[in-house]
Amino acid sequence: MSAMLLPFIRAYQTNEAEFAFRGRVFTFALSHGLFSSAHIDTGTRFLLKVFSKKLDELAHAGKPMPQTILDAGCGVGVIGICAASVLGPNVHVRCQDRDELARVFTCFNAENNHIPRSLLSAHTESLLAGPDNVRWDMILSNIPAKAGKSVLEDFVDRSIALLGPEGRVLVVVVNPLASLFRICIAQVGTLLYDETGASHTVLMYGQSADKPLVSCPPCRGDFWQSHPAYRRNSSVYFMEDLSYTLDTIHGVADFDTPSEAVRVAAKLMRRLKKPPLFSSLLIHEPHQGHFPVWLVRFEQWSTADAPRITLSGRNVLALEVSRHNLSPFAVDLVPALDISPQIVSSDGCSGFSAIIAFPELVPRADTLAALWEGIAALLVPDGLALITLDSSGAERFDRRKPKQFRRVDDLKRKGFRTLAYQR
Repeated sequence: MSAMLLPFIRAYQTNEAEFAFRGRVFTFALSHGLFSSAHIDTGTRFLLKVFSKKLDELAHAGKPMPQTILDAGCGVGVIGICAASVLGPNVHVRCQDRDELARVFTCFNAENNHIPRSLLSAHTESLLAGPDNVRWDMILSNIPAKAGKSVLEDFVDRSIALLGPEGRVLVVVVNPLASLFRICIAQVGTLLYDETGASHTVLMYGQSADKPLVSCPPCRGDFWQSHPAYRRNSSVYFMEDLSYTLDTIHGVADFDTPSEAVRVAAKLMRRLKKPPLFSSLLIHEPHQGHFPVWLVRFEQWSTADAPRITLSGRNVLALEVSRHNLSPFAVDLVPALDISPQIVSSDGCSGFSAIIAFPELVPRADTLAALWEGIAALLVPDGLALITLDSSGAERFDRRKPKQFRRVDDLKRKGFRTLAYQR
C-alpha cells in the first residue's frame, strides 16, 4: 500500500509529529489540509489520556477490553491507531472521516506505525456510517466544533443506538459545547464520566435501561432523506439568467449562494464559441452541486439524453448532496483527492469528453503537477477541461500546461479565474 499512498503523502504532507501513548512512540504525517496540521491537538491528547485510564479500570475490574471500536471523524488517524496498538490482536478499529485526504493519511500512518490492516481499516464516509449489522463496544471521537447544533444532537442519538451490550461512547468537545452534550445525553442515555480541562471536556456515556433508544434513519440511500440533521436550506438560486432549485447541508461550502468560483465557470461555459460535446462528464469538487445543477438547466438535458455524470472530490458529504440535487439523473460518486487515473465512469470507460474542476489547493502542498497528470490521463482527444482556481493558483497552473493542451478561453472575476483547455 505504501507505493500507492506515497505520491499523495508527498504532495500533501506539511508536517510530522511524534506522540507517546502507553509506552509506545508513534510518528504521524500531518497536512495543512486536515485539522491540527502542526501537532497532535490538545483535545485528542486529553481524550487518549482518559481512554488509557478507562482501559486500566477495565483491566483492574477483570472486565473484557473493547474489541469493536469506531473512530468517528478520524483525521490523520491518531485516536484509532493508538487504540489498535494496545487492544490487538483481536480488535478491529474502523476509522471514518468525510474527507478522502483523512482516509489516505490514516492508512499511511497506520502502515507507517506497523498497524496491520487486520486491526484497522479507514473509510471515507459520513459520521457514524458503517455496516448495518455492527454494534460497537466503543465509539471514540474528537467532535468537530463547527459541525452544527443539529448534527451534534444527531451524533449523540445515533452513537447510543449503535452501541452493543455494555458499549460506551467516549468523546472530547470544546468546553462551550459541553453543556449541550450533557443535555443531549441526559435525554437518551446515561452520562458515565465527565472531566473538564482548560479548553476541552471529555464525556463518556452509554445506553440507559429506562430510556428507549432513539430510532435513527440508516446511513444509506438518499443523503437528504437519511441524514435530516445535516439539512440546512432549500432555495431557488439564480446564475447566468437561469434559475434552479438546490438543497444544501451543513459541512459543505456554498450553502447560501454559489461561490464566485462557480459563477466565473458558468459565465465562461456560456460564452464558449465551441461548446463541448458531452458524452461523459467529470465534475471535480462540486460542493453543494450549484454548477452541475446549473449545467443541467443550461444544456436543457433530460434524463434520456444527459451524459453519464461522475462527481469526484475529497468531501463525501459534498458528493452525496450533489448527487441528491442532480436526481433523477444517473450520477457516479468517486471520493478522490484530485483528478487521477483511478477515476472511471460506471460503464468502465476511463475517458471523459469534459472535465470541470474546482480544485482546492492546500497551503504548502504542491498538487498542480498531479492535477495536470490526471487531466492528461482522463480527457479524451478534443475533450474540454474547464479549471477554476484563485487568480494566483490559476497562473501557476497555466504555467505548467503540457504541450498537448492549448488554452482556448480564459475569464477572471473577483479573484477567481477559469481556464478552458482543449486536448
